[in-house]
Amino acid sequence: MTLGRELAQKIGINWQSDNPLIFPEVWDVASARILDQEHFPLITTSASSYAWAQGFHPNERVGLEELLIVAGRIAREIKQPLIADLEGCFEHSNQYVKKGVMAALNIGCAGVFIGDGGRDGLHQMLGIMEVANRIKSARLAAIEQRKKLFLVARTDTLTMASILAHPFEETVARANSYLDAGADLVQINGVQNTDVVSQLVERVNGPIAICVSHAGAPNLNDYRDLGVAAISLGTGLMRSALSDMAQKAQVMQLSGQFVHLDDAISDNKLSDLFTGAAKPSTPLAIGS
Repeated sequence: MTLGRELAQKIGINWQSDNPLIFPEVWDVASARILDQEHFPLITTSASSYAWAQGFHPNERVGLEELLIVAGRIAREIKQPLIADLEGCFEHSNQYVKKGVMAALNIGCAGVFIGDGGRDGLHQMLGIMEVANRIKSARLAAIEQRKKLFLVARTDTLTMASILAHPFEETVARANSYLDAGADLVQINGVQNTDVVSQLVERVNGPIAICVSHAGAPNLNDYRDLGVAAISLGTGLMRSALSDMAQKAQVMQLSGQFVHLDDAISDNKLSDLFTGAAKPSTPLAIGS
């Protein structure tokens, strides 16, 4: 069993609790700065949330260079480590993945996500060995750069359970393969149920994270007791923010009252988010 504080030590952050480490996903600098000021110990980018914010269609992937541009801006503006979602690597060569990871490290990211499905399984899944080889390429990039890299391997097998013959066994096989290939942590999407999570912890030979992004999830202590090392918040924060925006818009339309301003962040507070000096920028170079 890997506790939250043990995982935090591997990343190099101060987290003294045994509770699972929380991975909040952001989609721009403002959302990252807000969570940074709320003292989350690390921040992660979300390709899905960014894709929605920029109007990508469900069948479109966000390119790696675009994801790294926004990750670089975020990394310069937050104090905590950033783990970047590299969805744009999925369908490219191992060499391209290696270059992408090098670029992520050069712009200040502490880690990356390498996944097998993307956008919660909306795209065709890569084969288990394809992903393992991408993880090995990512690890090699860090070795050649002589930099530390926290590598999260993410699997969407349980989000695609309806089209897989044996989704649970497939999930266990992929998780163990990704850890053997060099992942520090495996994130398993599509499950919040404690019975299933307990079985996963028992069968996976290393630390796991689960994605809590829908209502009805148990509390943090329950997942800690099961042996979960980390919790990803997935796209839940963005969807919650957009839902709140929609509700306030409806109230304004129906009542004619501008109550949405009652709890709005002030212009000054938003400006204060960006008063600190940004870290120096690093040119982005990925290549083909």
